[in-house]
Amino acid sequence: MLSYPPTINNLIESFTKLPGIGRKTAERFVFYLLKRPKEELYKFSQDLAQLHESNYICPVCFNFSEAEGLCTICSNTNRNQAIICVVEESHDLNVIESTGEFNGLYHVLGGNIDPPEGITPDKLTIHQLTERIQKNNVQEIILALNPDIQGEGTIIHLKNVLQPLNIKITLLARGLPMGSDIEYADEVTLTNALKGRQELK
Repeated sequence: MLSYPPTINNLIESFTKLPGIGRKTAERFVFYLLKRPKEELYKFSQDLAQLHESNYICPVCFNFSEAEGLCTICSNTNRNQAIICVVEESHDLNVIESTGEFNGLYHVLGGNIDPPEGITPDKLTIHQLTERIQKNNVQEIILALNPDIQGEGTIIHLKNVLQPLNIKITLLARGLPMGSDIEYADEVTLTNALKGRQELK
């Protein structure tokens, strides 16, 4: 392995901690940045530093919010308060929102159940979801989770938790291919999946 100065090595190691980034890709990132103007790198470092300082988590749906308190979706009284679409991460919410087909509320789980990775149900916002349902007049829960093994396992767990609450539980229609991510689905596919959602029995 080539030996780089500590400042370069440290940054390479930092990039390898990002999902899907190996050492070679991390090296390409670092050497690309070395060629950029100092002003651009300074702006980049400022954006990274402010990432946590300028972003808040909505206390109701757990989506990102621009200010403390409710996010823009939860605070919008024109949204259908009776339907909650459950997603794994905030980027899934944004993709569904971009279709313009859904006017209800959301709930971000913060991932899916994956015991080998140490993600058990108590690590997600499932308890907060059941509290929302019991507290508000929620009539339908849409489970918009990725159609992979972890997503399917999370759906089964949520079904067992939510069915005693006597609400309608629906799944996105399986226009989404097995093993794919909602994040990468096109708007037409997601629109059809929303329209063709099926009740989970």
